[in-house]
Amino acid sequence: MANDLNKVMMIGRLVRDPEFKQVNDSSVVNFTLANGRTYSSQGQKKEETGFFDCVAWGKLADIIKQYTAKGKQIAVEGRLQFSSWETPEGKKASKVRIFVENMQLLGNASGGGGGGESAASRDDFGQSMPEPDYNDMGIQDDEDIPF
Repeated sequence: MANDLNKVMMIGRLVRDPEFKQVNDSSVVNFTLANGRTYSSQGQKKEETGFFDCVAWGKLADIIKQYTAKGKQIAVEGRLQFSSWETPEGKKASKVRIFVENMQLLGNASGGGGGGESAASRDDFGQSMPEPDYNDMGIQDDEDIPF
């Protein structure tokens, strides 16, 4: 067996609201991320945007449906999944999608940039613990922390 690696991490904005479906009593959501980059070519600043189809299953699909919408910035982590099929016209077609395994909401409630809001994983759906407020504990800086 080969020691191959299939891992992708991306930050982008949803192109449209996620498309949610139930398949055999399991949730599935499909969405497209727009991922922009800026680069220089021959002394000129250029921009390009890539569009990446994504799919998530189970509880993660439910979370994406509930907390994301068109324009929302998110970070996804997962693997690339290759699919091929034959069209009704008899031609071969294929697509590579991101099979999302973890997701992080980014930006503020209106979809802008800023600090992260929350994270979700297909493996970890318990309630997250709030960050402790060290000021309430009398801790002013890192040297006051007893560990």
